[in-house]
Amino acid sequence: MKPFAPYALIASAVLVGGCASAGYDKAADTSISLRETANSISRGSAQVDATLATLSDLVNSPAENIKPQFQKFDDSVTKLASLSKEVGEDAADMEKEGSAYFKKWDEELAKINNEDIRSRSTERKAEVSERFSRVRVSYVRAKEAFTPFMSNLKDIRTALATDLTGAGIASIRSTADKARADAAPLRDSLGALAADFRALGVSLSSSSPASR
Repeated sequence: MKPFAPYALIASAVLVGGCASAGYDKAADTSISLRETANSISRGSAQVDATLATLSDLVNSPAENIKPQFQKFDDSVTKLASLSKEVGEDAADMEKEGSAYFKKWDEELAKINNEDIRSRSTERKAEVSERFSRVRVSYVRAKEAFTPFMSNLKDIRTALATDLTGAGIASIRSTADKARADAAPLRDSLGALAADFRALGVSLSSSSPASR
C-alpha cells in the first residue's frame, strides 16, 4: 500500500490562495492514494479468507506430510500481518497530521473577505472533517475486530511450529473454529473501512462524477 499524508495534501488543495493548479493536482494525487488504500484494505479482507482457507486445509484435511500445509498457513499469516501494518501506518499518518491540517484551514478562512465564499468554505471544511472522522471511527472498529483475530492466528502458528503433529492440530481446533467465526464481523468492519476511504477519495477527485 502506498504511504500517504492526506491531511497535508488536501489542505493545499482545497484552501483559497496559492497556486490553483498545484492545489487541484495535489488533491488528485491524494484522491488516488486514498482509493489505493481502500483497495489495499479490500486485499486485506481477501487475505483473511485466504488465510482461513489454509488453516481449514491444515486442520480438516491434513496430508501425510503436513509441513507444506503448515508453511502455506505460515506464509498467509505473515502476509496478512504485513497488510495490517501498512494500513495502521496510514491511519497513524492521518491522525498525526489532522490537527495541523484543520488549523491551517482556519487560518486561510480568516483571510477570505467575501462572506459567501467564507461560508461555503466553512461548510466544505465541516464536510471534509466529517469524512475524516468517519474513516477514523471505521479504523478503530476494524482494529478492534482484527486484533484478537490476528492474535489467535499467531498463537495457532506458534503452537503448531512447536507441535506439528496430529495431536497438536487437535489441540488448536477450537481456536481455529473461533477464528472462522470471528471472520464474519471482521469482514464487515474491513468493508466499511474500505468504503469510507474510497468515499473520501472520490469526494476529493477532480474528475467528473461520470468518470469515477
